[in-house]
Amino acid sequence: MGSSTNEAAWSIAAVARATGISQHTLRAWERRFSFPVPHRLPSGHRRFTDEQVERLKLIKRALTLGHRASAVVPLPVERLFALLPSTEVEPDASARWCAGVVENLKTFNLAAVASALRHASAALGVRVFLEDRVIPLLIEVGTRWERGHLDIRHEHLLSEAIEDELRALRLALEPGAAGRPLLLAALPGEQHGLPLHIVALAAAARGLRVRLLGLDTPPHEILATAHGINAQVVGITVSAPNATAATVAALNHLYTALVPHASMWVGGSGSAALEGLHPAIARTTDFQALDELLARLPAAAAVAMADRDRKGGGRGTSRRP
Repeated sequence: MGSSTNEAAWSIAAVARATGISQHTLRAWERRFSFPVPHRLPSGHRRFTDEQVERLKLIKRALTLGHRASAVVPLPVERLFALLPSTEVEPDASARWCAGVVENLKTFNLAAVASALRHASAALGVRVFLEDRVIPLLIEVGTRWERGHLDIRHEHLLSEAIEDELRALRLALEPGAAGRPLLLAALPGEQHGLPLHIVALAAAARGLRVRLLGLDTPPHEILATAHGINAQVVGITVSAPNATAATVAALNHLYTALVPHASMWVGGSGSAALEGLHPAIARTTDFQALDELLARLPAAAAVAMADRDRKGGGRGTSRRP
């Protein structure tokens, strides 16, 4: 049943920003699990209630702890609360942390920004750090930039600080990596490379080898490298401004050349808007989708088994990486 017009005030974009669950995922859950079912305006736009948003936040926390969407999305609020340990981080902790980082960013206190990133990654572990700190922080900064509360210089400085922390964490994990590597790159004209570093760290935390080609790479160079290193996956990031028909054509051509030697993933803020993409190309529209894809790869399965056998000591080790 939909919600009444008076109660339903949240647009799907606002819900995505508040919960960290992508619009694509919200629509998919509505189809598969009959939640959240929004009120529909005459224009067809969705509107959600406060209660739905709060329940979605609980679902997101359960997913962060490793529960599967099919198991938790249909649950009522009372059952969701029962799943969450009493020591779990309160729902506003991420928002408060992001606000503190943004205040330091506004005054160019980059040492404090770096310290906040470093301490959060140490306390939470890689997976929770990425999903509950890095991604919400990027969303918050992007929103403030759109509203004119931050400048592009702030966004660039933050990106550099995050990239430094993600690279340091990944390099520490590389000696234990195994299996055929993931190759991560961006097509010519792409200027947003931070998603590549997020994927690289998430993959390394699951014991997977990663090779980064970086930005502005011609498709034939990506293809040659994939063959040269025997990549099992080629991951491409696409930002919203580059979600064009020309990009779709380039991605489809690259996929055809890769098969059957490697599979292909596409992520980034523009991935959900790519129309006509080959159906076999996996879209990583949010962190949950990415994590599920990574978990299916061979080296990740071995890491997951070892993690289940390990007796956790701190907060970071008590969760999946």
